[in-house]
Amino acid sequence: MQSVVLLDGGLGQEVYRRARDISSPLWSVAVMQEQPEVVTGVHADFIRAGAKTLTLNTYAATPTRLRRQGMQEQLAGVHQQAFDVLRQAMDSAATEVDIAGCLPPLAASYQGQPERSFEDLLEEYAQLVGLQAAADVLLIETMTNTLEARAACAAARRLDKPYGVAFRLEANGRLKSGETLDEAVAAVIPYAPTAVMLNCCDPQWIATAMPALANRYACVGGYANAFKSVEALAKGGSVDALEAREDLSPAAYHAYVSQWLDSGATIVGGCCDITPAHIAHTATRLAEAYEIVPFSSLRDGQASGASGR
Repeated sequence: MQSVVLLDGGLGQEVYRRARDISSPLWSVAVMQEQPEVVTGVHADFIRAGAKTLTLNTYAATPTRLRRQGMQEQLAGVHQQAFDVLRQAMDSAATEVDIAGCLPPLAASYQGQPERSFEDLLEEYAQLVGLQAAADVLLIETMTNTLEARAACAAARRLDKPYGVAFRLEANGRLKSGETLDEAVAAVIPYAPTAVMLNCCDPQWIATAMPALANRYACVGGYANAFKSVEALAKGGSVDALEAREDLSPAAYHAYVSQWLDSGATIVGGCCDITPAHIAHTATRLAEAYEIVPFSSLRDGQASGASGR
């Protein structure tokens, strides 16, 4: 039976949605500090839904972001708490899953090329990798330029564990930086990531790009968001301004997942506003034809670069 990796869904948005009376630039990290049981509950629901790889709640916990809030001294503590709440969720659900470390954009999502050097970015990503060294795998997410992606890959490969890098596309099929998907893949091939993926964009954009991505790299995947638009956040607004689409039901989302799989994807999941219900529906449907496996199972034989399809 063919295997497929099933990631969790939109952890940060789901945590933020369930939280009580919290509005913060650090969104789900702020919730974790004040209401850790909410994060544990979301993790547990994604585990029960069938996800085999769950990401730490550290997307907003970069040194740059914490420094802006005067919380840089809490960096290590936030990361340790993220491990703790996920392990509590595994205990609650009585199920072991892969813990995925998270290497996000360092300053903000949906931005173009950062005005920083490769060495400067690498130093910050290396700090995050060190804090997440106990993770089973690493996921570099929502990359919108190749400079940040390359720095994250260079840091991730030092851990000698499976890791994936995921790019976010705009409606024109390019990165926010203006770089093409071909240029993005070419930039990370020298770092031999376990997988190259697309994430946090419209599911149709992923469906359109997936055939080309699968022809370019051996192991690929996708996990989309369910936002109406991210423009408010891209222009510096708060996550409070983001709205979920009403037409992307669990069944409708799985229809896109099926397209990605048919185009060559072997890793699927969900990003912002993809809920445990979406992942549960997909897990049930996938089980009819696939063996659902954790990301760490991709360690052997699937990180060879161009696929030669």
